[in-house]
Amino acid sequence: MPGTTHPLEPLDAARGRLRIRRRRLVDERDAFDRFCCRVETLPTSEAVDVPDAVLAVTTRTERGPSALRTAYDETVTTVPHIDDADASVPTFDDLLTRTTRAELRRAARLTPGLQAAVLDDATAAHERRVDRIGAIDAELATLDRTEAVARDLLAIESSADAATDDGARLASLDRRCRRHAARRRATLANREDAAAPTLSADCYAALDVEDPVLSVLEAVRDLLPRVTGRAD
Repeated sequence: MPGTTHPLEPLDAARGRLRIRRRRLVDERDAFDRFCCRVETLPTSEAVDVPDAVLAVTTRTERGPSALRTAYDETVTTVPHIDDADASVPTFDDLLTRTTRAELRRAARLTPGLQAAVLDDATAAHERRVDRIGAIDAELATLDRTEAVARDLLAIESSADAATDDGARLASLDRRCRRHAARRRATLANREDAAAPTLSADCYAALDVEDPVLSVLEAVRDLLPRVTGRAD
């Protein structure tokens, strides 16, 4: 029928959004790698006492601290999506912890301690992206498993002799659908309890369904009474 959507369409839409987000995270992860490499090669020197009257001028003109911002501008802020409306790349100041920002403002030169503090903050940003990429990979695998279950049922539903298909097989598919749905609900509940944003909030906000996995599982389970001729 015109306008009818395929039951698996939410999975395809979800994959598209996840892959875009993953590509961006990979670009950011690699950019933070490059930034850390640049920072590690910057020359450092021990701190010296600087009179307050010249501290501001010294901070502006000393090459070491300003080189940190230059390195950031030439690595992290060159990711392809930096100008997109939904870009999440932090500014250099936002990257740093409050303690590191305060130290940088007073720095007359790039000390080993300041260098290490900036590297710690950048490494933390790098690892957050590594973790996020891992979460997206796990989500993509979940979508693949969901599609496998759904296609098994759709194959029976569309077959010429669906009405005479083995009832035990259909019952098994029903159980698989219910198990996948239960695991998904548990996963979503755990994500809501976590401090980090959920994948649903991060990637799925613009989808037509609240959750693609549950939407597809519910849609294919709705076919079971029609296939078997019984009410669920």
